[in-house]
Amino acid sequence: MIEQNARREADQELRVLGQKDGASFQVIVLGSSGGPREDNVTGLLVRTPQTEWGKSSMIAVDAGSHLANIIRILERYMPVSSQDLPPKGYSHILEEGPFAGIRFPHISAKANGLHIFREILHAFLITHPHIDHLSGMAINTPALEYGREAKAIVALPTTIDAIKNHIFNDWLWPNLSDEGNGVGFVTYRRLIEGGNVRLGSGEARGYVNVCDGLATKCWGISHGRCHFRRRQSSSHQHNDSFGWGASDYNFPSRRMSRISDSEYLAALTQQQTQVPGGYPQGTPQMSMGGVPMTPGVSTLPPSMVDPNHMFEPVSSSAFFIRNDSTGNEILIFGDVEPDSVSMSPRNHTVWDDAAGKIVSGVLKAIFIECSYDDSVRNEDLYGHLCPRHLIAELSFLAKCVINKSKQQNDQDFNSVGARLGESEFAVPEISMKQPPTPNDMKKKRKRALNGDLATTPELAPTNFDSVPSPQPPLPGSYVGTRGGSTRRRVSRDANSLAQPSPTFGRGRSVQFQPGSGSPSLLASTGPGATHAGATANHSHSQSMSSQRERFSDPLKGVAVHIIHVKDTLMDGPSPGDVILGQLRAQGEEAGLGVSFNVTHYGDSIWL
Repeated sequence: MIEQNARREADQELRVLGQKDGASFQVIVLGSSGGPREDNVTGLLVRTPQTEWGKSSMIAVDAGSHLANIIRILERYMPVSSQDLPPKGYSHILEEGPFAGIRFPHISAKANGLHIFREILHAFLITHPHIDHLSGMAINTPALEYGREAKAIVALPTTIDAIKNHIFNDWLWPNLSDEGNGVGFVTYRRLIEGGNVRLGSGEARGYVNVCDGLATKCWGISHGRCHFRRRQSSSHQHNDSFGWGASDYNFPSRRMSRISDSEYLAALTQQQTQVPGGYPQGTPQMSMGGVPMTPGVSTLPPSMVDPNHMFEPVSSSAFFIRNDSTGNEILIFGDVEPDSVSMSPRNHTVWDDAAGKIVSGVLKAIFIECSYDDSVRNEDLYGHLCPRHLIAELSFLAKCVINKSKQQNDQDFNSVGARLGESEFAVPEISMKQPPTPNDMKKKRKRALNGDLATTPELAPTNFDSVPSPQPPLPGSYVGTRGGSTRRRVSRDANSLAQPSPTFGRGRSVQFQPGSGSPSLLASTGPGATHAGATANHSHSQSMSSQRERFSDPLKGVAVHIIHVKDTLMDGPSPGDVILGQLRAQGEEAGLGVSFNVTHYGDSIWL
């Protein structure tokens, strides 16, 4: 049976998308699904053709599926294993498949897969620490023994902390890292959200190198919410790995949703300075409802803690990856929820960044999840996207692109006028015959503040009433630490004060009503709630479709590749095909101009 399945798989041609000539990136799909099958969960390989498969010339973005699927692909072109050792100086260049062009020093697929893993792969970029995004990496790390260098795990600090504390901790998995007295097979590299502005220059400012020819910048995004978790009762790391006794240290759970990164870290540092080793034994800090608080939270002002519920956001991230030679970029999301239903909306920051790259023509593709089709209710998405929400997010991106294009055109127009020095471009001079009085100046300042701000491009308010995502941040509940300009965020907060703030709670679905500018709540409790919620969701989707603004292909030339499709494992149409059909129909109706593709295992995508 195994041989029959292998033969059937070998007969299926692996897809090649895009043109290799002139491409800036090759993306190899090792896993395209969000489960529940463990052999096809999220995993991508990214390289630039300009490096020609050199040493350390490739990165992995997430690694739920990794080495096993590299070997599965190579089995199509070489024997699975070999009883013979290769002669001295043996090499073989593969001429077809996703790994065509590599000079392999071994005979078998297993040995050559290990060669790719040890020598060509340089780093893992991990979007978030869920096991379907890093299980392959963890299982594969023992194969790095006798290699020549540690593999870098590149991520935001919160993701690395979770991997360090809950994966490589000598309990769930051996500490194979180079921290905490580990063995040093992997090393941690912590990114600064939004990029390190002290590194790089020009368009590459903020990007950090992650392999030969590629650099990255990372933004934090939201992947839903979970109940606020109690602190751990004991350490997750052996004494010899951490350097102190388990009874003296407790890992802090993640911060509550209404506390920013800087506030949390400052409070945690202060608390641990005052009380070494976390909580004093036998005296846990208690707070709302008797639930233990995150270390240091009790020292924060009450205004920073939401007393109405005990939820916290689940963090994920999105990576911009840049080709150093061509300057082109791709954007790869981890798991992500729509801003319109999020308690911590942060997608808008990524879209604002991406819009400028689309206007300048450097962003070639977006890899983003779409886990479910539109039959799934909002409350059952669990921090994921479906077609109606992805189209709404892309519609917001389209608005950003239109605004960026307008600003760029205005700047070009003013620049041309300044160079020509023509009268129609000249700035009117203030008459000095009668100098303005202080009262006149106050009146002018007042008009400038309360008048039409459309004349100042950088302060121009954006009207997104017809776009169902993302929503304005709720009063007192915004979590993102780097979300757009301060002036724009204050303006949105001021507008949102006129509307009641929805209370996020268990058994409620947050839905956006087109034209209202704010989400509404649909109760989903009681015997008939499921059917009622599904009916309301369906009518809501139709309403969104009928009122959605029609664009004129502002995203033309951008390819959107869908990852993380949840497999139902049932007979009938493939979930990916259903999702693709819905995306194409809604995208065409909205006039976005993007092309959609649902990725499959083994795809080789040239961009």
